[in-house]
Amino acid sequence: MSIMMMSDCDLATDLVRCSVMMLLYERPTHGYAIIEALLERLGRPVSPAIVYPFLAQLLSAGYLTSTREDVGRKARTLYSMTPKGKKFSDGIFKQLSQIVSTALEPSILHCAHCGCKLYEAGHVKKVDGRQMTFCCVHCAAAYEQGG
Repeated sequence: MSIMMMSDCDLATDLVRCSVMMLLYERPTHGYAIIEALLERLGRPVSPAIVYPFLAQLLSAGYLTSTREDVGRKARTLYSMTPKGKKFSDGIFKQLSQIVSTALEPSILHCAHCGCKLYEAGHVKKVDGRQMTFCCVHCAAAYEQGG
C-alpha cells in the first residue's frame, strides 16, 4: 500500500511502528540499531521487512530525512525526524496515550485523602474498620485527623 493511499493515522497503527517512531523521536539512528532496540523494548525480534519499508514510507511522507555515513568499509543510513515528523509523532503519541489511559483506568487506584492517581501500590491502612488506600503515610495521617 503506498503512502498516498494511507491516512497519516494508518501509518503508525501498530506497536512496532509506534516504537520505531519513538526511537527516532528520541534521536537519529540507523536501521539496524532500530531493529536491535525493538528487540530489547518489545522482547521479540522484528523483521527488517517491517522496519525498512516503514522507514521508506516515513521518508516519502517528509517525516524523516536520511544521510549516508561511512563506517569502515560499509555505509549505513542515519535517519532523523523532521519537525513535520515530530509534530506527526506528537499526535500519534497523544492518541496512544489516550488508548493506554482508557485501558488502565479501571485498575488505577486513587488516594482516599488527596485523590491523586496511584499506578502502583500505595499505603494501605484500616480506618474505621475499612481498608483504605493512600498515596503516602502523610495522607493517611491527615485523613485520620480529618484534614
